[in-house]
Amino acid sequence: MNHIATIDHLTTDIGAVRVTASAEGILQVHLLGRTHQPKPTKKDEPSSQALDHATAALEQILEYLEGRRLFFNLPIDWSLVSTFQKQVLEITQFIPFGETLSYGQIAAKLGKPRAGQAVGGALGRNPIPIIIPCHRVVAANGNLTGFSAADGILTKTWLLELEGRKIVAQKLV
Repeated sequence: MNHIATIDHLTTDIGAVRVTASAEGILQVHLLGRTHQPKPTKKDEPSSQALDHATAALEQILEYLEGRRLFFNLPIDWSLVSTFQKQVLEITQFIPFGETLSYGQIAAKLGKPRAGQAVGGALGRNPIPIIIPCHRVVAANGNLTGFSAADGILTKTWLLELEGRKIVAQKLV
């Protein structure tokens, strides 16, 4: 029996979403974009706990994308991230709905005020976007930068606007 479960949902406002979970919690969320075409793959039977985690995560993500959820209540499997990245993601995980932090603010919270670029690198490898809302991290001047999931800055803009933020020319206003 495989200890990993993967579930795809193809029709959201930001395109296809794929969730992967282990028995410990959520491992990955892939925002695949609007042009994703699924390819049939042979899958082993996942553990029931991994499947339960993946199903709960997908359900909560869909509720969020429909504007019916403000925060996530899911276990996270941190096994795919480094210690520094986990520290960055743990701070990012608790940025409230509709609010933002800058890369520098996260670096300061880590006690490493000059690590803004390293924070950006850690967020660029965030394996669990939306649940860990890296879209809520912006440049100090409000510019939307560094979002590699799905359709990039267009997706980041859509997510921030869903949360009530006003964006003009890829900048918070």
